Amino acid sequence: MNLRKLVTLLLSVMLTGGSATEVLSAPKMDIVVKTVLASQEEKFADPRLSDLIRELESVFKYSSYRLLSQDRMNLSMKETGAVSIPEDRILKITPVGIKGNRAELQLVIFKKDRQIFQTVIQLLNAGTITVGGPEYKGGYLLFNIFNSF
Repeated sequence: MNLRKLVTLLLSVMLTGGSATEVLSAPKMDIVVKTVLASQEEKFADPRLSDLIRELESVFKYSSYRLLSQDRMNLSMKETGAVSIPEDRILKITPVGIKGNRAELQLVIFKKDRQIFQTVIQLLNAGTITVGGPEYKGGYLLFNIFNSF
């Protein structure tokens, strides 16, 4: 980190009331989002979801699970990452804090410029959660979210 960036960082910390240690030691968070189409159309278990199928089947009662995309992000606290999802939708994910061994993430889905969904989730470090999403092609989109910090 060059001197100018360090001075700018320290000044912004002082102005916002934070501590330099908090900012400099704030971990980056690795986030993986698997977008899955779940439906009753046929009996199908995408082999790329082999590590998730049992969990999905225990929570959701669909007969078909197809991986549509997998996106990786490496985000700082309060930094927002975006995942394009079908039908001109965007899933935005923002790490908002870490408490102990849990990360708090804000999830927001937009369709064009209109917000259609918002929630905050907590995940254990190296944990996953699957969140149900909107209808799509006779089924529903599911978002399996993994985080590590």
